[in-house]
Amino acid sequence: MPRALLLATMLAVGALLGLQARINGELGAQLHSAVAAALVSFAGGTLLLTLLLFTRVAGLRRLRAASTRWWWWLGGVGGAAVVGGTAQGVPQVGVALVSVCIVAGMAAGALGVDAAGLGPGSREAVSGWRLAGAVLAVVAVLLGAFGDPHASVRPALFALLFGAGVAAAVQQAANGRIRVAAGDAVVAAFVSFLGGTVVLAVAAVAAGQLDRGHWPASWWLYLGGPAGVVYITLAAAAVPELGVLRLSLATVAGQLAGAVVLDVTWPAPGTSLRAATVVGTALTMVAVAVSAVDRRRVAGG
Repeated sequence: MPRALLLATMLAVGALLGLQARINGELGAQLHSAVAAALVSFAGGTLLLTLLLFTRVAGLRRLRAASTRWWWWLGGVGGAAVVGGTAQGVPQVGVALVSVCIVAGMAAGALGVDAAGLGPGSREAVSGWRLAGAVLAVVAVLLGAFGDPHASVRPALFALLFGAGVAAAVQQAANGRIRVAAGDAVVAAFVSFLGGTVVLAVAAVAAGQLDRGHWPASWWLYLGGPAGVVYITLAAAAVPELGVLRLSLATVAGQLAGAVVLDVTWPAPGTSLRAATVVGTALTMVAVAVSAVDRRRVAGG
């Protein structure tokens, strides 16, 4: 598939992640636990992928026979780190600053992952264009956060959230490696979801957040998992061609674009569309385009 079409696909899927976040946020509000809601989402995705594995026997056999590295199997930990960091950070500093820290970590991590050749594609040096794209993305999210009344300064928490963003970048590389080894993106998504489910289950039990009493009856509140399955599967398939940085920036741009649409059509209680959000979204689109300008690759990886 042409790179431009892959980028467009990941932009669209990024918008789907924005919808997933809104669904999980509503479920978390009704359960009074963001971690429990995230666990439900991951567990639902794992169940769906388990059913799909019955049609992916050949991919499982290839993965079993392949020579793999231990960290390839830990991609789901990155996703769990982002979910856990978000659940911890939002009540303290607000959604906007949490997003800035995670995107900054993701951009820095993606540059490092591509430069080190950890992903399944060719190793990509840190060029001026790629660095500019990463910086633009962070500035865009920072601009979108401007004026958030819930923002406050917590250096230790910021460092934790930055680390979660780095872990998310490594997750993309790990998932891509598993996808290449198995020759099947669904198998890679299953490995990632299973790992994230285990980590979140341990966290939920340790925090005593599994006993949530009444579970909501609205069926759509449990669709976060399937939405995540679509994203992880397509991301694992696209990362060998796009690289971790372009994949990450396209996802962020899509999420912001989706957030703009949601703020217009389905705003969360007490929120409204702000001009800064629209400008930040446009700037992330520029960041994706800038990161795609320099296609020079360094052999290796």
